[in-house]
Amino acid sequence: MKGRLPAYKRSFFSSPERSDGLQLTMMCDGSLVYTDFFVDRRFEGYKNVVHGGMIFGVLDSIIWYVILLETKKMAMTRKVEMEFLKPIACNIHYRAQGKFVRMEKKDIHATAWVEDGNGEIYARMNAVFREGKKIDLQGVANRMELDTATPEMREFFLSLGRQD
Repeated sequence: MKGRLPAYKRSFFSSPERSDGLQLTMMCDGSLVYTDFFVDRRFEGYKNVVHGGMIFGVLDSIIWYVILLETKKMAMTRKVEMEFLKPIACNIHYRAQGKFVRMEKKDIHATAWVEDGNGEIYARMNAVFREGKKIDLQGVANRMELDTATPEMREFFLSLGRQD
């Protein structure tokens, strides 16, 4: 699959309606989900350095999409290993991207990272997610901003509600 993913309508990280958020545009390119992003000084943790919690949230969001696209399961963060390799500066463009790793029984493994324009990695997350119980996938699809997604991605999200 390839194209622009829909934003969750209330997401701090991806909703275009949230002026207080990052308004990330999530994209899918085969096995990778990515977003190009720029964080201003509103989210500074130290002088001109993006707060680590913001980076954690961006990568966690990427992994949520990765797992949903790979498994058609609504999964939630269970365990995370986060590495901050270099400071991520405010007002600089970066790319965050992630990919599915494997399933082990109930555990769904994925990884995501932040890199600069030269491919140098600044932060990395290895995560284990678990499928949420009794989640209404149709309800999830209804809370997505489908108008902004490419046709292939829109159809994928609409298909979630048609599962048995």
